[in-house]
Amino acid sequence: MEKGSWRFHKICWVPVGRGFLEFEDGRVILGTNSFAFVPLGCEHRFVDDPSEPMTLIIACATESASEGESSLAEVFRTFIDRFPRSKPVRARSAFHFSTMRDCFRSMLLEQSRGGVGHPAMVHALFTQLVVAMLRGAESGGAPVRGAGSALEGLLDELDNRFDKPVSLDEVAERCGVSPRRFTQLFKERTGYTLVDYLNRKRIDYAKERLLETGHVAYACHESGFQDLAYFYRSFKRYVGCPPGEFLKRYS
Repeated sequence: MEKGSWRFHKICWVPVGRGFLEFEDGRVILGTNSFAFVPLGCEHRFVDDPSEPMTLIIACATESASEGESSLAEVFRTFIDRFPRSKPVRARSAFHFSTMRDCFRSMLLEQSRGGVGHPAMVHALFTQLVVAMLRGAESGGAPVRGAGSALEGLLDELDNRFDKPVSLDEVAERCGVSPRRFTQLFKERTGYTLVDYLNRKRIDYAKERLLETGHVAYACHESGFQDLAYFYRSFKRYVGCPPGEFLKRYS
């Protein structure tokens, strides 16, 4: 394959295989689960290892993605500055890797679906990928595989998405450890089990929604509880009184 340049940026993921990304002045070694960034107009080519050819998944963005004052333009300019083309892009932990991988998978799925709102959805997913890599990747060097680093990334996500369903098996896998080991590490780091940590976050949020609206069912579902009876039990456990009594005291 001859070197060439294109009028768009490339964010690349190698889900399987190995080889290298060659530029005029050097090359970047790539292997399974490597990421790389190729800026717009940069002459390059991908070269496979004959014994293990690479599968490449590439997200592309035109020059307009980094122009103007939009939220995407701002973060994409930061992305371009953060990740030079001469170095591989590595996820900082198993958790961060799974987040970046899932962004690529979502973009692939959307490309196959198309339909109403397709351009807007692709734009949103590309923005999500760029932000995920800014938060969870670094340029050059070996990836950090420690569970501690993965756990910090997970806590950031839980603090912002505690209202979504969370599976112990899933988060343990994303951190690269067994569920039992994850539970041990999580309790050492936070002082709580995963369920206890999430319920405390959810109850704190539910208290705010209760005082704001006065509606128990709304507060229950907005804070991430799927069952009203369980919400009542949890609320009384953490607050010391049922939701109705809490409203009478503080509203």
